[in-house]
Amino acid sequence: MGSLRECGVHCSCGLECVNRTTQRGIGVRVKIVRDLKKGWGLHADQVLNRGEFICEYAGEFVTTEEARRRLQTYDELASTNKLSPALLVVREHLPSGKACLRVNIDATKIGNVARFINHSCDGGNLTVVLVRNSGSFLPRLCFFAAVDISEGEELTFSYGDTRLRPNGLPCFCGKEACMGVLPSEET
Repeated sequence: MGSLRECGVHCSCGLECVNRTTQRGIGVRVKIVRDLKKGWGLHADQVLNRGEFICEYAGEFVTTEEARRRLQTYDELASTNKLSPALLVVREHLPSGKACLRVNIDATKIGNVARFINHSCDGGNLTVVLVRNSGSFLPRLCFFAAVDISEGEELTFSYGDTRLRPNGLPCFCGKEACMGVLPSEET
């Protein structure tokens, strides 16, 4: 996972500043597409160039305790196909190596198109970048094109390490490297 620092509220520059790329919002065309196996997915609705900003993962910032409570509820509901959970846990390891910052973003009820980006066991075609704005403590999770992406191609990234729960949700990425189960962890 990469990192990027952008101008913040204390900078005198405007949104046109080259150091505010992710703050201008989604500048590319994407579309939400239904797949019979995977459910909903996000696809490019135009050619996307390597390095191009796609979107930010937006949602509710919740405490770790709340994330654990919600995850338990979501796991129970996911098996009934009554809910498509989108709770993302991000760990940013601090330079000292002695600690990490944990950020829980839940886009299940409040979010944007990024909640439809599916997992790919081969790493996918998107790069995840933690963006920090000057003066802001919490990082923002943003997606950039890792490779040139064709119009109509599904946008994917790796949900995480291959530490698998035996009762995890099945993976339908279809890649040769598919693990058969979505990466997840006891949060």
